[in-house]
Amino acid sequence: MSARYGLVGLGNVGGGLVAPAVTAGLDVHVHDLDAAARERAGAAGGHVHDHVLSLAESVDVLVLSLPNADVVDAVLLQGGALDAMAPGSVCVDMSTNLPARTLALVEQGRQREVAVVDAPVTYGPEGLVSFLGGAEDDVARAQPWLDAVTVRSFHMGPHGHGQYVKLVQNMLNGVIMGVIGEALGFAEHAGVDLALLPEALSWTGSRSGMLERVLPAMTERRYGTVGTMALHSKDMGYVLQTAAELGARTPFTAALRGVFEDVLAAGDPRWTQTALVEWYLSDGVAAQQPTGTEEVPR
Repeated sequence: MSARYGLVGLGNVGGGLVAPAVTAGLDVHVHDLDAAARERAGAAGGHVHDHVLSLAESVDVLVLSLPNADVVDAVLLQGGALDAMAPGSVCVDMSTNLPARTLALVEQGRQREVAVVDAPVTYGPEGLVSFLGGAEDDVARAQPWLDAVTVRSFHMGPHGHGQYVKLVQNMLNGVIMGVIGEALGFAEHAGVDLALLPEALSWTGSRSGMLERVLPAMTERRYGTVGTMALHSKDMGYVLQTAAELGARTPFTAALRGVFEDVLAAGDPRWTQTALVEWYLSDGVAAQQPTGTEEVPR
């Protein structure tokens, strides 16, 4: 009998996982609090469950694609999904979570004979990529799902290491975007024609994939409407909290988190990360709202 896969969370990322999993021939069961999201997933071939507990009881591999650590705990612990899972099943958390919370879930799962694998995801130039943390055997059981919905998955080590690597990726993406925004703000204040920068800089040592993707969007002030700036700011908060626990220094991330939070407070919550350039431009949110002291999230 083939494995049954359950997906909880049908938002920006999760909603796009159903069709490729079904196309790959997987038996996919889905749940989300949003009825419209459930309907779309059903149209894509998923077996819709109106309640998370019925889904958790019905599957061999439960996959989470949720917005933050609190929602993951609400589904698995307070909502009872972990208790509803059969002994010997696997929970694959594709959400970006706090490593310490992931390790706590691993222990909770062990007590119930349920394996937990952390598998946070990010979008790269070729598509969705996942970083895995967990035991080899458990990762192998998650692999058919990951092969169906990602372009690459990387087993980074024991439990929690998938989450650590995702936070590293968020640090790099955020800080590089922040420096690009700062450079554009400097150029604009100097009177440089920002429209001339992308081609000119593409011939220099500063050329990079990130610069080529981000610079035109920032110069044209195209900020998108999928709300990933708020998610990225949340993730940088996770970096700062985890760094404090580890004793690691993260001054650039801490400073940039303040920029993200200022832009979010004065701008549009639906913006993507490119909107952080607003903080640096002469008529942007930095000119409208002074920067406050950023407090490390608890």
